[in-house]
Amino acid sequence: MSRLSVTRTISAPVEVVFGYVDDYHNLTRFMKDLSTWEPVGSQVHGKGAVFKVGMKAGPMTIESTVEVTDWAENASIGFVSRKGFKQSGTWSFARSGSGSAATLDVEYEFPGGFAGKIAARAAEPIMRGNLERSVTELKAQTERLAAARKPAEKPAAASTAAPAAAKAAKPAAARTAKSGTARKR
Repeated sequence: MSRLSVTRTISAPVEVVFGYVDDYHNLTRFMKDLSTWEPVGSQVHGKGAVFKVGMKAGPMTIESTVEVTDWAENASIGFVSRKGFKQSGTWSFARSGSGSAATLDVEYEFPGGFAGKIAARAAEPIMRGNLERSVTELKAQTERLAAARKPAEKPAAASTAAPAAAKAAKPAAARTAKSGTARKR
């Protein structure tokens, strides 16, 4: 089997990056040449989830059925093919400074014995480039997602703080007069 590994540091919380990869709807958005990643059955994530996978290879689509074999929230998602193109891999996630690090380790094997090994060696630069572009695209998409969430959170915090600040700024006499507890002189 051939093995490839790609790691990127991402300026987004590990929860955002893991959640994005864990949502099967997103995989075809950032994985280069991945045309299909659809659940087979009702389980859509976590250990035991099974997916129909299609990967473009030139004019062809290579199909397989992949099962999630490892799932640890905000830490890892492991998978192995059960039918079709022989592959296995693991997404690993870790905190890194104020962001996270995402690593994709993949092992794959072309059919055909010795000829398959030669094909795998010839295809390795293309496969590596596709994985690097995929993890780089994951970085771009999750950084945009994290940046979009930050401004949305600030106004919510400001809106709850604003009434409290306004109330604190009112003179004490005005507050007591309004409440009916002002003393008459």
